[in-house]
Amino acid sequence: MNEAVLNLNNLLIYSFGLLTAISFLWGSFVFYKKAQEAHFEDFQILDAIVMSAFWAFIVGRISFVILNLSVFWNHFPRILLLTNYPGIDRWGAILGIGFGVYLSLRRIKAKLFDWLDLVSLGVLSGGTVFIAGLSLLTKNPLILVLALIYLLIYILFWSIEDKYRTFEWYRGKRTSARSGLISGFSISFLGIAYCLEKLILKRIIAVELLWGLLLFVLGFVLVYIRSGRTVAEDIKIILKHGRN
Repeated sequence: MNEAVLNLNNLLIYSFGLLTAISFLWGSFVFYKKAQEAHFEDFQILDAIVMSAFWAFIVGRISFVILNLSVFWNHFPRILLLTNYPGIDRWGAILGIGFGVYLSLRRIKAKLFDWLDLVSLGVLSGGTVFIAGLSLLTKNPLILVLALIYLLIYILFWSIEDKYRTFEWYRGKRTSARSGLISGFSISFLGIAYCLEKLILKRIIAVELLWGLLLFVLGFVLVYIRSGRTVAEDIKIILKHGRN
């Protein structure tokens, strides 16, 4: 997946890196369009995209270095040699995107989860492009099936983004629930999709499986916390049904 596809003035652009860049650009475009529909200011949207791109690269690269410390230990200049030692960690990049959005929103004091829901749509759309491209690089049709699942989840979340706050099961006794459902369920889906991807490629290890399952659980916990439901009320409902 590090096969060079272009050579511009001796600068090698690797297929995997090129796919990552295209995925980010497409995800940014989707985020931009959805944020415009939500009537956010253009300069705020563009600032969030620029900050996300910067921190996605920084955190993604640092995460990759940490995960491959044996390659970079005592050879720290290699961190800057992107053509000879390419690599950005996926989860580090996603974390960097969230951190970049958080920093940009601190200036305008906006609601974080209103933005993160839209960022999640961008990540899912970019993930669809990335996984589809990965299926071409690996020549594995099962990865293409996973890309179709990404696409279906993205379409579903796009369609309910402006409606889910009124869902009775989510808002509980409130007239309208807080944002965060898209963010939480996106985290859960990305965790499970990651496990499926690794299983298909036959490269999964116990730590990766645990990481994917942890994300799946954390996503659901986030949705519950952001919803209008309470543990006490849900326990009462469970006990009531149990008696019946």
